Amino acid sequence: MSKYEDFRRGQPTVTERYPQLKPGIALLEKQQDAHFDLVHRICGTTADRGSTPLFDIDIVLLSVLNRSLDLIDGFVATYDRWNLSSAAPQVRMQVDNLLRLALVNTAPPHSVTDLLLSGDRLSSHVDPLAAPGTKVKLTDARLRDHARPLFPWLDVVYEKASGWVHFSGVHVGVTMIVSADGKVSGRFPSDINLYPFEFLEQVLWAMNEATSGIVSLVDSFASGKAEASRHWQ
Repeated sequence: MSKYEDFRRGQPTVTERYPQLKPGIALLEKQQDAHFDLVHRICGTTADRGSTPLFDIDIVLLSVLNRSLDLIDGFVATYDRWNLSSAAPQVRMQVDNLLRLALVNTAPPHSVTDLLLSGDRLSSHVDPLAAPGTKVKLTDARLRDHARPLFPWLDVVYEKASGWVHFSGVHVGVTMIVSADGKVSGRFPSDINLYPFEFLEQVLWAMNEATSGIVSLVDSFASGKAEASRHWQ
């Protein structure tokens, strides 16, 4: 057992200290379970027609779901151990999944799926939804423009989550504190008392919102595929 793990095992977990956060964790795990149903709906079998055909968009959806599964697993495992340096950035990565799904949902068929499957950076390509005669690149800011109508909370979560990814005052604040008389104190690893409840609540809420958006969009795609399959011969 590492020194870090031994140190954390001697402390209450986040949900032990704050039981009111347990429903948020339970909801996140429930949404993770829903991923398996979505995978089955996208590439499962049908009683009368055998295997469901896969399309380019399905490969993108399945890849996003797989990444989302891993992110949720990593988030739950680290969040409850007060490892917010690992848990919080995973919110930003989940938002990254959501931004791409929202663009696929909005853009003309194949225009974005081909880009995602090519392995190229989206920011190096022109937005297929840009006005005729303009060449606006698919930067994260542009992706947020397309996703914002679907998810009004997006900008707040994106900005905060980006702050969790890069070293910032957030990381300093949970490491060292300076009292009014100039006394400096801290603990290594971080003192759990330096994590405000509101911060813990916001991180969990943001992860649930981003995950809910992914589940909702993939559900819409899966429903559309099921409807189309009724007309296949």
